[in-house]
Order: sequence, then C-alpha cells, then structure tokens
Amino acid sequence: MDLSFNQTSMDLRERFFSLLDSLSALRALSQIDLDGVSEEELMAKALGELVRYQNVEHCSVFRMEGELLSCVVGVSMAESHAEITGTASGVKEIRQGMQFKPGEGIVGIAYATGQLQYCRDCSHSRDFRVNPHPGADLPGSLISAPIKMGEQVLGVLNASHPLPEYFEPWQQHTLSLFCSCLGQILYNHKLLNDLEFEVDQRTDELRQALQEAETLRKRYEQLSTVDELTGLNNRRYFFAEAEAVLSRALRHDQICSMMLIDVDYFKRINDQLGHLAGDEVLVAIARILKEEARGGDIVARVGGEEFVVLLPEVGLEGANLMAQRIQERLAQLEAGRDLAGFNLTASVGMTVLTPDYDRELSATELLDLLYSQADRAMYDCKREGRNCRKSYY
Repeated sequence: MDLSFNQTSMDLRERFFSLLDSLSALRALSQIDLDGVSEEELMAKALGELVRYQNVEHCSVFRMEGELLSCVVGVSMAESHAEITGTASGVKEIRQGMQFKPGEGIVGIAYATGQLQYCRDCSHSRDFRVNPHPGADLPGSLISAPIKMGEQVLGVLNASHPLPEYFEPWQQHTLSLFCSCLGQILYNHKLLNDLEFEVDQRTDELRQALQEAETLRKRYEQLSTVDELTGLNNRRYFFAEAEAVLSRALRHDQICSMMLIDVDYFKRINDQLGHLAGDEVLVAIARILKEEARGGDIVARVGGEEFVVLLPEVGLEGANLMAQRIQERLAQLEAGRDLAGFNLTASVGMTVLTPDYDRELSATELLDLLYSQADRAMYDCKREGRNCRKSYY
C-alpha cells in the first residue's frame, strides 16, 4: 500500500478527531444557561469548557474598563481543580495583574486590529509584556483572539501554554470560531438581562450552525474508538471507559492511579528523520505500553506523542514502578530505524485516587480532577528538565 496514502489517511483522521473536539467545545458553549448568571460567571463557564476540550493550560478574557483592557475572568487547570475541590479561586489575583492600552502588548494589538495574534515564543517576543504580578508564570506561547459581535470588538480571549510553538493552525481557527460564538452569546446575554431580547438574523444563523455541529457530533461518534496508527484506544474511548472503571472503584472503595506519558523532544524525530520514522517510534512505544499493562488497565493515545494509562487497584508505588520500566524500555527502543543521536526519553506525570476524596464529586468530576493532576505533574517534569517522573494529588 502507498505509504504516502497511509500518512495522508492518518493525518485526515487526526484532523477528524480534532474537529470533533472543537465541535464539542462549541456545543458545550451553546448549552450554557444564560438565565440567572452574571456576565463574569457566563465567561468563566465558557472558558472552563475551552480548557476541558482543547487542552489549553490557561485562558482569560480582557474587557475595556475605562480606557484600559483589564482581565475580568480567567480559568486554568489549577483553577479548575480549585473549583472542583471547593478551594479558593485565583481569579482575583489575575484581575489585579496586567492592564493594556489598545494597541499595547499582544492583547492590545488583538483588540485594536480585531485580528487574532499568535505569539509563538513569549520569551523572544518584543510585543509580549511580562506580568509583574508576584507568582505569575511566563507562558511559552500565547494566542490573543478578539471576541466580536459583527465588527464590534467586545473583548479579547487569551489562551496560553507553557511550551513555545504549541498551538497548531487548527487550534487557532478553533479559537476564532469559539470567540465568534462567545461574542454572540455575550450579546444575547445582555439583551436577555435588559429584557429587550429579540432573536435577530445572527442568532438564527448561530442556532443553525450549532444544530449542524450537533448532527456532525452524532455522526462522528459512530467512528472507531481505536487509534489507527498505534492500535491503542483513543481519547474518546478512554474518558468513557475510565469513568466506568472509576465508578466501580468508588463503589468498592478501591484505589486507582493514572499516569500521563509524554515523549520528550518528539518533534526533533519528525523534523530530522521524517514523519514516517516518527510514526514507527509511536507504534513501538504503543507496543511497550501494551506489554507493560495488565488486563484491566486502560491504555490510550490522547495526543500526538502523549499517552495515558489508568491503573485500577494500583497505588502510586505500583504506578511508579511501571513508569520506571516504561522509561527504561524507551531508552533501549529499537523501532526499525536508526535512531542514533536520539536518546528517547519520556516525562511521566502520576496521580492517585486518595481515600479522602470529596464524596460529593461525581465519577466524571473525579476523572477530570485526576487527569488534571496527572497533567500538572507531567508538565512539572517538562519544566524540571524532562526524563523524570512526578506525582501530584
């Protein structure tokens, strides 16, 4: 079979699932109840859905207050965890931070031009302004997308990630669509609260678009739950099955661990040896994970070079031993290609369902919490030099 055809087919399938996640974010946005919520609460819920479906580390909305753009709401993985567990949110700290004049900084440029701005590497950008607020992290990459109603710019949505060059073109397009829908919803929210609500042509177009998105979502959900390249389960299968496993663990008071595995510097293999070599490495890694997993474990590929493993009835000690074996085997991996010069390593984030979990949380909420904790631990590995294991719970 033509390898170029296989590669094209796999690329199309990857984009296919990315489109589905984007449609899911738009659908979730459309289902936010506008009645009885403030504008700030509405935007916080919208950003929460964006973090959930698009794997964005942090996002916020800036609005004009007087003559300056100020952050009115922000959501991150850490703040999402705080909301689930009922601890204090960091929104107030964010609001005390940065302010911009129109045209100033990446945010101000997006507001003044009405065009999406992408800062690929914040540490080397002349337009990016560093947040002087104590404890503020420097993002690796940043997107500032205008929230518009027609030609009017209502505000700017910021989406950042710790890694430079993180956002792909489809993610930029998704954020533009998300901001367009959010602009419509904010406009409708204002009309509803002012008791002057009247459905106009734009709302009809949005409703039709959302109905089409729902039709596409139902159609795409019928696709295979297996990643075509590696033969592992995909992200959609993982979250459905992991929720069921976690529900059983809760009923029987059993422990359960999760680990996120991200291959370090994988982009270098694609860039220097080609995507075919990168695919062969991913297939070999998937084989290692299958061999290390037990019968009841759930193993899935959730991103380009990111994998997740759910370990029922296993604590952190057992998860750490398994992660160590995986890292040792990766270092000795032979993928059918000459990988001389590439020391294949992985960063592994781990977490565990502790006995003192909040009993009021549902299985879905606990699964989101565990995934967020493992993801945070994995990015701690990245920040501390990669090729290590970290746990967070």
